[in-house]
Amino acid sequence: MRILLPTLAALGALGASLAPTLPASPTSQTTILPEVVVEPKKRQVLHITGYMREYSTLTTYGDTLLLFREKTVDFMVPTRRAKGYEGWLRPRVLASRSYYHFTDAAGLDSVSDRYQRHISWSDWLEIFDRVPLPDALRHTVSATDTLRGRYSPAVTWARDDDDVSIAVDVLAAPAASPWTPALHSIFKDRVEFYRFKVNYYLTGVDDYEAQADNIALVTFDVETGGRGWDVMNQFRRDEAFIINTYSELYVTGTEYLTKREAARLEKTPPAAEDVGIHAPHAAPDLEPEILALMLRVDNFDWTAHRLADKADPRYAGKKIPETFQKRPNILKRAIRSIIKDNVWPKEGMQGKFILGR
Repeated sequence: MRILLPTLAALGALGASLAPTLPASPTSQTTILPEVVVEPKKRQVLHITGYMREYSTLTTYGDTLLLFREKTVDFMVPTRRAKGYEGWLRPRVLASRSYYHFTDAAGLDSVSDRYQRHISWSDWLEIFDRVPLPDALRHTVSATDTLRGRYSPAVTWARDDDDVSIAVDVLAAPAASPWTPALHSIFKDRVEFYRFKVNYYLTGVDDYEAQADNIALVTFDVETGGRGWDVMNQFRRDEAFIINTYSELYVTGTEYLTKREAARLEKTPPAAEDVGIHAPHAAPDLEPEILALMLRVDNFDWTAHRLADKADPRYAGKKIPETFQKRPNILKRAIRSIIKDNVWPKEGMQGKFILGR
């Protein structure tokens, strides 16, 4: 059996015969392809930078402490291929500025840029590395799904095209949930949680799982009866106090690094003055009360205040009693006396120093 292949002449004749069936002047069409990010295989660690703002209050029967804080933070999220590198999923603070407002029952108030106690929960905000999408949100452009806890909804998913929102009630979520693993041990301590909610807003999500590089915004809302023993020791034990923290994290940049680059950045973070604090366009304008607090703190002359403050006479301007002055031991004093007078102590005596006893 022989197979006859067409010759080039025959193919040319076939093309000529089909030519009249084609449009005389075909219409040009342009297809816009989506942006494609090529990730080199060796870049196995995701570095995320973000802008965080938080509002925290500590309230007692008569006093209220308000904290507004802005921070530049970063995260280091290893991919599945990054073996041997852990990274961190809680925010590392690169730069921050704080504004405190103190008020009491009599209406007196004061402001400051620092406070010796830590009243915020925002440092415990922990992002996820990856979570699978529920089946209801796969291969669709619009869907919702709810995972119920024992008494109330724990996780609510909503999808709109490639945008996904996740609302998590941590107190109702299962203990093995990936949303805040670092805080599960605190639930067993002597801190009573009244409210604990986390909301994620993601972009560019595929049909199967959400990853850390999809995160655009995270909100964090916590209310507790106290925050550990450091705060409890500051107040009377029979006085109730509430701590509330609401924070927002806006992702401002993502970049894939090698494990060596990630380890170098972990060991040597950039300086705060080099990083700065810059609110993104997506962040809403601050409330007038917060702007007034910032203006009041920033315009306060801290140097003049410290100079005008009268020094405590118990610590300043008084000669330290000889009894509290540091003295060398007996042997050193005897040797110094010998060297100074160039005389060996007579009969074991040299000045007030006694040897041989």
